[in-house]
Amino acid sequence: AKARAAAAAAAAEEEQMHGSASSASGTSTRKISASSSNDDDSASAEETQRKAVKRKEVDTATKIIGLDGRSRKKCSTEGCTNVVVKAGVCIRHGAQQKLCSSEGCNNQALKGGVCRRHGAPGKLCSADGCTNHVIKGGVCTRHWARKKLCISDGCTNAAQNKGLCKRHGAPIKLCNSDGCNNQVVKG
Repeated sequence: AKARAAAAAAAAEEEQMHGSASSASGTSTRKISASSSNDDDSASAEETQRKAVKRKEVDTATKIIGLDGRSRKKCSTEGCTNVVVKAGVCIRHGAQQKLCSSEGCNNQALKGGVCRRHGAPGKLCSADGCTNHVIKGGVCTRHWARKKLCISDGCTNAAQNKGLCKRHGAPIKLCNSDGCNNQVVKG
């Protein structure tokens, strides 16, 4: 609120300075009025740009852009960049999640007090006879959701690296221990 008041005061001062300069000069009113209207237009354009930049700064201070491109609120705890779950805070800082009511299940409840595994409604995989839940593109992970296929013509293997499967030349990192030819798992 203080920042808005300061910006409004600065805009009013600027407007008074432009207005007094145009009325104080003498002979050619046509040129002055034309230039003063241009100055007012450019000043108002600059003002709107400054306000837009300030709005963006405020938004980035309180919001996060997710992987899907949507804007989400940040946790209100200082220094935390997690997404708000409930009451302005993330799970780490005290937001309470509803858990599945099935005995021994610690998954988050989605609908009706239960998780997907215990009966919450959700879309099913579009593959014939499959009863798994959809992950991406209308299919489950068993039916190639989240898996990119090899770019070689006619190949249905999962891509490992650079869009290729092992058979078609995906570069694979090998263990650097002496005498070991296994593929690197981590590191």
